[in-house]
This record gives sequence, C-alpha cells and structure tokens, in this order.
Amino acid sequence: EISSLSAHLERFKSLRVAVIGDLIVDEYVNCDPLGMSQEDPTIVVTPIERKRFIGGGGIVAAHAKGLGARVNYFSVIGNDEAGWFARETLKRHGVIHELFSDDTRPTTLKQRFRADGKTLLRVSHLRQHDVSAKIAESMFDAVAGVLNDIDLVIFSDFNYGCLPQVLVDRIIEVAKKRGVTMVADSQASSQLSDISRFRGMRLITPTEREARLALHDQKSGLAVLAEALRKKAQTENVVVTMGSEGILVHSRNGRDWVTDQLPSFNSSPKDAAGAGDSFLTCASMGLCSGLDIWRSVYLGSI
Repeated sequence: EISSLSAHLERFKSLRVAVIGDLIVDEYVNCDPLGMSQEDPTIVVTPIERKRFIGGGGIVAAHAKGLGARVNYFSVIGNDEAGWFARETLKRHGVIHELFSDDTRPTTLKQRFRADGKTLLRVSHLRQHDVSAKIAESMFDAVAGVLNDIDLVIFSDFNYGCLPQVLVDRIIEVAKKRGVTMVADSQASSQLSDISRFRGMRLITPTEREARLALHDQKSGLAVLAEALRKKAQTENVVVTMGSEGILVHSRNGRDWVTDQLPSFNSSPKDAAGAGDSFLTCASMGLCSGLDIWRSVYLGSI
C-alpha cells in the first residue's frame, strides 16, 4: 500500500495546477521583553529578529510546486514592499504567477509580535472589500486563458476580497465545461466565510466552525453537518478538519454516503498554522492523480 502511494506521488510531477485566492504575507517579529512601562500598565519589548513568509493562496501554490506540479497562481496585491516580497518569493519557489495590483488596498500583511515563544500581539494590514469589476474581469481572462492546460483548480479563499462571487461562478462554469477538477477551502479566523458558495467541487475542507457558519447550524452533530453541507455545496467529498482530533471524511461508497474519522498523526505539533493549506494541497493532488478520497486524505494528513 505504501509503495502504491509512492507511485502516485511520482504522478504529481505531471499535474498542472491553478491556484486562485488571497495572497498573505506573514511576518513574525521576535522580541526581547524589557518589562513593564513606568508610565502606564504596558509591556515593553524590543524587536530582535524579523522573519517573513508567504501565506494564504501563495503558500498553497508553493506547496503544489514543492510536490512536483507545474503551478499557475492568480491573486491581488498592493503596490508596496510586501507585494514585491511576495513576487520574489513565488519566483524563488518556481511558481508561475500573475498578481494584479490594486491601488485601493495594501498587500495583506499579518504581523505577529512574539516573545519567549508566545504571541503578544497580532497586527493585520488589510482591506476586505471585493476587487473592482475591472480587476475581476482581468483575473477571469487570465485564469480562462490557462484552463485548457490545467488538471486541477484550487480555490484558496481567505475572504479578503480576491474572490467575489461573480468571479467564482464564471471560473467554475468554464472549468466545468473543460472537465477540470476543482477543490476549495474558505477560511474564517477573524472574518466570516461561506464554503458552500463554491458549488460543484470535488473536495471542500472546512473546519467545524466554517461548516457551521455556512449552514447557520450550531447544534447538529458533525456527520449530519457534513451531509447537509454536501447537499448545499453540491460537492463530491466533504472533509471537516478538526485540529488535534484529526479529520472527518464524508464521501460516497457505492450507492451509500459514509462518514469516517482519521486521527491526527501528530499529537504535539510545533506550530499548527498552515496545516489546513498543506492538507488541502496534497489531498486534492492525490484525488487528481487517481487516488480515492480515503487514500488522498491519508496522504494529505501525512
């Protein structure tokens, strides 16, 4: 069984993937705590190290490239230093990218100020309004221009305005006509999301909170929730990610719909940030390479 999974990993190298979604730059500022201010009850720190990483849909694209695929990435950035950092990082990862500059927003930058391994403060530089009709039209033309040469479309939605519904619907319509596999994730941390707006996906991977937000249901059990979400989103497979409790898979088995749970393989991760992005990327590439949903989520979990 492991050898057959290895063979499918080799098939990843022949996949052609398009990733569409919000680009985020994550900055970690490690600080040395100096103590309490004498003027007011404020903790005083001094920054000693800054590290920047690409996040959001950008890291999904980088993961897909790292797993061997040829990757086209489409997103929106501001005309600023963080945007240039994102371009250079994507170039270094070997991701073919088309980033549309939007003068009405900065490149989404999330700063985390940390001391002794603990986060003291988070500062998010962002705007959440939808991109203009002109930018949405340009993005659609760019995506549609490569769809004849794409096996898999990944919608990586962080709800910061990169994917207005009209753009999503147009891309889905064209991709469906061309027989392209589509998957989606729509994240909600400090913002709201609705994963069910991505209709007709092969796979969606919400957290429990994101599934409940989409259905306005805070009471039902997870199996009932997954079935309701499958019907609303008209998707083939629903995987609810549950952090340290693993994942819940809801999928068709013959004529029946079955639900099963896979435990977490890492009981004490150093940092769980971004785990869902890497899971989505690998599991969807597994599906696209010919694996069934069960082996795909196993591979994604690893």
